[in-house]
Amino acid sequence: MSGGGRGSERAPRPLVSRRSLLAGGGVLLGGSVALGASARMSRERWDVAVVGAGVAGLSAARNLADHGLSVVVLEARDRIGGQLHTDHSFSSVPVELGAGLIHGREAYTWELVDAVGAETVRVRAGAGAGSPLRTPGSARDDEDAASYLRRMGVPEDRWPPVAVDNEPLERWSAVWMREYGIFDWWSAPREDFRVVGGYDTLLPPLSNGLDIRLEHAVRRVRWSGRGVALDVSAPGRGGGGTEVRADRCVLTLPIGVLKSGGVTFDPVLPTGHSDAVRALDRTDALKLVYEFDRAVFPADENLLGWGEGSGFVFWCLSREAPEVVVAWAAGESARELLAMPPGRRFTAGLAALAETLGEGVPEPAARTTHDWSADEFSRGAYLFVPPGAHDAPDALAEPLEGVLYFAGEPTTGENTVDGAYASGYDATDALVAEV
Repeated sequence: MSGGGRGSERAPRPLVSRRSLLAGGGVLLGGSVALGASARMSRERWDVAVVGAGVAGLSAARNLADHGLSVVVLEARDRIGGQLHTDHSFSSVPVELGAGLIHGREAYTWELVDAVGAETVRVRAGAGAGSPLRTPGSARDDEDAASYLRRMGVPEDRWPPVAVDNEPLERWSAVWMREYGIFDWWSAPREDFRVVGGYDTLLPPLSNGLDIRLEHAVRRVRWSGRGVALDVSAPGRGGGGTEVRADRCVLTLPIGVLKSGGVTFDPVLPTGHSDAVRALDRTDALKLVYEFDRAVFPADENLLGWGEGSGFVFWCLSREAPEVVVAWAAGESARELLAMPPGRRFTAGLAALAETLGEGVPEPAARTTHDWSADEFSRGAYLFVPPGAHDAPDALAEPLEGVLYFAGEPTTGENTVDGAYASGYDATDALVAEV
């Protein structure tokens, strides 16, 4: 979830990592960015083609380029960032239409904050139970998280409020949540941070100097042990496409795109990988952003609706005129809204805000949103791991013939910017080791 609020605490810089050491000096921040479809493909064959310029794709390309490999990044959208999408035009404050928070003080993302000198504020989010859940028994492979917690005798008032951000516990793998510490992550007190100037201000340390081709949508991946040939639709070609050849390819496609078949593989992916794609799933989430010409949110509150079963969580992004308020829904609540015409979605969010406040609210001066479920380059908000799919991320992370490498959320099960940042480096560390 993306939160908002005011605060003054700044998270300390984490311990120096291999990423910050690798990107030190002038490499990380130096150089110009080769963005856009107008640039010509200057090579007949690249060392590596990276598909997707979200955070996972950018960190993968950054790592590869810093190791001296020739890299081209192919991005279907007309911007970088993927589901990190900051709107600077809507209001006087940046609005995050996708990812919005740095989760915790130990996130690798702080390296990027330090690199650009970004200002952050701590966001008060919903508090966890305060102590880890006691789950001494093993979970069954096909068991859902709710059934498992009942079997362990955990009272429902101690269950983590996963449905606020994603799908309810009945749709999650108990094995995944237990073995990967997801129960404990949700049960711990939450401490999140927002980048004041916009989350996208953290992208230049990753993108600077890279050859990034915007509006270059990969439609087919032809691969063998000798390399890859990517069929790419690009602007300025009369509706036609182009071919990009590389020795290796890193794919950072969202799970919704992989499941939709919008990118095909020739030959088809082997059974382990295709089964993993089928087993994983994606949730829906929706942000409705309202700008008011007078104060609406209570002065002593930053967040409303958390855990109250209202179907919405509300937070105030800016208390200065104009006031910007965000209404958030996920899972089934989001799908109910997405089934409505766009105008009715905003009306429903406004009515829920009035009910939560216990008083009427004025008509907003402006409003905006982004429908990730209808976005052909996303096909949903982000991933969750259903019962029986706990092995799927590891299966999808296995390289194919030393040529195809998957990275990002489908290979980690983690739907945060921090997870994407780490995944890009981790996947390409394995690639570099094979070169």
